[in-house]
Amino acid sequence: MALGLMIICSMAACGKKDGTETTEAATAGTETAAPETESSETKETEGGETAAAPEMPEYVSAFDLGDISDYVELGEYKGIEVTAMDTQVTDEEVEEELKAQVENSGPSYEQVTEGQVAEGDVANIDFVGKMNGEAFQGGTGENFNLTIGSGQFIPGFEDGLIGKNIGDTVVLDLNFPEEYTVNPDFSGKAVEFTVTINYVQGEELPRELDDAFVERTTDGAYKTVEEYRKYMKTEMEQSKAEEARTGKINAAWEKIEANATFKKESEELISYNYDSQIYQAQSMVSMYGMDMASYLSAMGMTEEQFQKDIRDYAEQSARWQLLVRAVVEAEGLEPTDEEYESGLEKLSEETGMDVETMKSNYSEIMIRDILRQQAVQDFLEETAVEVPAETESSES
Repeated sequence: MALGLMIICSMAACGKKDGTETTEAATAGTETAAPETESSETKETEGGETAAAPEMPEYVSAFDLGDISDYVELGEYKGIEVTAMDTQVTDEEVEEELKAQVENSGPSYEQVTEGQVAEGDVANIDFVGKMNGEAFQGGTGENFNLTIGSGQFIPGFEDGLIGKNIGDTVVLDLNFPEEYTVNPDFSGKAVEFTVTINYVQGEELPRELDDAFVERTTDGAYKTVEEYRKYMKTEMEQSKAEEARTGKINAAWEKIEANATFKKESEELISYNYDSQIYQAQSMVSMYGMDMASYLSAMGMTEEQFQKDIRDYAEQSARWQLLVRAVVEAEGLEPTDEEYESGLEKLSEETGMDVETMKSNYSEIMIRDILRQQAVQDFLEETAVEVPAETESSES
């Protein structure tokens, strides 16, 4: 997990380029946005006091340091033996997964498509609301389950569906209440709703693995249990293969770290990692209008323990960063300009951010560090040797 954590830290903690702060942050494969902060340097806490707004630390890379040999010396790092993981998926495992899906599925109901709507029915409807001939925001919905008589919609809407035939499209000429607190601008205004009654919920269907369950839960992507069973087996095989890949990389990385000799710590990296974690914690706490003392108290943690945990993480992360640089330089894994551009495109797809946004939010050295880490992962996957558990030597 070491390299995975480093990649997440590099992009989640450090949305800063050339000393300029940004409120966007993204983890590898997942797009997220940090909360907007107040433009002033203080923010009111839940106790009514003001706390200094956290400042994002300036990014520090292991590649900004001097000679890497001053910090770490690689031991054995090629051809590392790791225990092979079983990637086979048995039929029994597939059946267990299918059984769990059935047991954990939400209730489903028979779709009644004939008859009339009555009070108390749960009607599935599509509707479009218009004022002065124009659709308005919040006035349109599809496949909406409405309990008739619940008062969820404005007066006259639900009553207007009672007695109507299932499958019909009904036009309701109504008025918003004179004092419509949901949106005062709509108060008293005339509105026309066009409502299609798709079906009414009938009896709850039994939870069992059959063709109907498969078609229902996959929105028609699969029609039969056998089709879905084959799909699930393929998905589970792919998942196990990815788990095995990750496990292989992590196991090799742990051994490379154990084989390396760390000569001295990098205080620059440790300070940066520590400050970036503190920044994230303070930003999160500030978002909820709390101060750090209140948050730690709620978590049952002392400030000393919190700081120690952050410091331990910062030191470990710094060692990982030094080790990545050592492997990159030993194996010539530095991305070329072409690899940088193609890697940037791939990161853009994984994070959901366009390339220009990434360039504006993250410095080139930060992006290069991500690509270097990924290059080391690929190197470990290619060079680590998988052996059966019983033949792996105790020495390795």
